[in-house]
Amino acid sequence: MDALKKAARIRAVHAACRAQGIDDDTRKAIQLQTTGKASLKDMSALDLNDVLNHLNKRASGKAGNEWAFVFRLPGERQGLARKIFRLAERMGAAQKPPIGPMSKRYIEGIAEHMVGCDTVLEFCDATLLHKVVQALEVYCKRHGI
Repeated sequence: MDALKKAARIRAVHAACRAQGIDDDTRKAIQLQTTGKASLKDMSALDLNDVLNHLNKRASGKAGNEWAFVFRLPGERQGLARKIFRLAERMGAAQKPPIGPMSKRYIEGIAEHMVGCDTVLEFCDATLLHKVVQALEVYCKRHGI
């Protein structure tokens, strides 16, 4: 992620905190709880998105379904995103004890590590989503899922 986009996301975090009346100490505690990092400058794009999502959920008062975006994507991207969701469900079912689908952040972490995808799944184009599907299939095969 280039510096301008990262700086814009950092400003968005500060603006969301101001709008909700959150002071710096509370903001840093939220950041630490959400990403494990206290400094915005040390965070990746996905970490910044996680903080923004947390602040937005806090403002709206509801947690929401993190996988709901899959069913709102257009055309080819929706099919690939549904495949990613099904793989997340398989991975969750393989956990001990079994859980629902793995978190979107977990899947994005695998994508970041294996494909170099530094953006959230909602904003990936079809070719990048296809690479993520391939990476998740390799991951599942490696782990016997």
